[in-house]
Amino acid sequence: MSKTAAETSHNTDSTDSTETSNVNNSDDAISVNPAHYLMWFRRDLRVHDNTALAALCEQANADNASVSAIYFVTPEQWQAHDMSLTQLDHIARTLPILAKSLQTQLNIHLTVQLCSSFSDCVEAMLDICSANQISTVMANHEYEGNEIKRDEQLTKQLANNDIEFIRWHDQCILPPQTITTNDDSMYQVFTPFCKKWRHTLDISTIQMHEASAINGNTKVKLEVSNASATIEDIKKVSKEVVEDYQKALQNAGLLEHIDIDVQLEHARAAYPAGETAACQRLEDFIAEDIDNYDVSRDVPSLNATSQLSAYLTIGAISPRLCYLQATLQLSKALGELHGNDGDTLDSGDSFDNTDNNDINRWISELAWRDFYRHVLDYKPELIRHQAYKHETDVKINWSYNQDDFEAWCVGKTGVPLVDAAMRCLNATGFMHNRLRMVTAMFLTKDLLIDWRLGERYFMQQLIDGDFASNNGGWQWSASTGTDSAPYFRIMNPFSQAKTHDTDGEFIKTWLPELKAIPASILHSEDKMRQALAKGGKFADIDYPLPIVEHKAARQLAIAEFKK
Repeated sequence: MSKTAAETSHNTDSTDSTETSNVNNSDDAISVNPAHYLMWFRRDLRVHDNTALAALCEQANADNASVSAIYFVTPEQWQAHDMSLTQLDHIARTLPILAKSLQTQLNIHLTVQLCSSFSDCVEAMLDICSANQISTVMANHEYEGNEIKRDEQLTKQLANNDIEFIRWHDQCILPPQTITTNDDSMYQVFTPFCKKWRHTLDISTIQMHEASAINGNTKVKLEVSNASATIEDIKKVSKEVVEDYQKALQNAGLLEHIDIDVQLEHARAAYPAGETAACQRLEDFIAEDIDNYDVSRDVPSLNATSQLSAYLTIGAISPRLCYLQATLQLSKALGELHGNDGDTLDSGDSFDNTDNNDINRWISELAWRDFYRHVLDYKPELIRHQAYKHETDVKINWSYNQDDFEAWCVGKTGVPLVDAAMRCLNATGFMHNRLRMVTAMFLTKDLLIDWRLGERYFMQQLIDGDFASNNGGWQWSASTGTDSAPYFRIMNPFSQAKTHDTDGEFIKTWLPELKAIPASILHSEDKMRQALAKGGKFADIDYPLPIVEHKAARQLAIAEFKK
């Protein structure tokens, strides 16, 4: 197992002290207890190609050590971070499956412990290490502010007790700070970043990290108070956490306009839990949809995107596996084009120079995911609600009109595509990427509402919400982010509907009250106003007039940004 991707944080004397702590002297003989290592799962709920898990298992087998695993459920911290109920439920459904996989495949027992906050996790980890004579802890990096602070605090505390805490880069295909300009600075624009990202991958070999079963480890379990150690107990506590979280959100008034039972039911049906389900979804996408991705990805009525984002967010599938499977398909396509078996590219060929727009487009989406994590690593202040382009953000007279914001949240702006997208989000916990751009730009440009309000609302609803990608997308739409949309390029939601929902199929699915209205009217603001106005052909339909006139709003937004 190569350590090139790892960042280690530990006391340099930890090996000697570990050996000492596992030796018990007596008058007759010296008894050596096997070392005990601990895997800390976070946003990496899988067995295969889990960098930290593979490294820990390799080291444990080399040292004849035993291995245990821990996962901390932190509902109060997650609520403070605006985690959606659907995402917490997805995690809760995944944990028992992970526990079973660890037991059957690696002889490792997973323990799940409930902690209110990250600071409580630090105290709990110290107690666990002390009670179980843990000498090494491994985990994969997280890049958000509170998570970094937690890990830094734990690193110091564990070092004081001569315990190694080793973290590995795993969330990205290529870790932060590995794709830089010639002067070693962070790319400000995605296109050159992506070009170098692709080139780096073309000339290097991606390592897939497979964990080996721990020999003689079947009976090793952590001694942890108030924790769940069996699969049935993990199922029980996971269910209770979801129920309590739902009550907490309801008490906070965050679910008043949402039928949460319907949302959960849809999310559970749309996203079966576990690594096997995630890998099957990737396999199906590669086989059925990736070859038409460049065009079909922008049509919200089609189920033509990978639908893997929810799994990537909680780490139920490896991003490197996604990339390798896509490049394998690309290689096969090139092989068919050039008349060979497609197993390899000809010398001098490069994946990013091929003309297969469909597969390359999807690979670029994986690059965007890396890009926003690299940006967060470069600009950690983003986690504190700061704009990437601070000088632009502070000059905008953002609106905080509560009526306009609530109309946007519930899907009653009078703009069909925006309303359909928002109602879809509220009912399912998911929104198509094209619609995320349309709705975000409508909020920040047509209504000039502070992008932070929309960013937070998305996080509170999305099953695939993660800070880096969500923040990056919102700041792109608001023209305050790195490589963001120019302030004068403002999407017309009616034109977007005409282009990407030509027959109005998506709109009419989520706005059934508009089923009788022809698409030609739905896609024209002027015609919609005439049809819905008093005396209009569809005046009796219970649907609001647009709350803002797009052309006028566009001019106001441009004038505001020009300031």
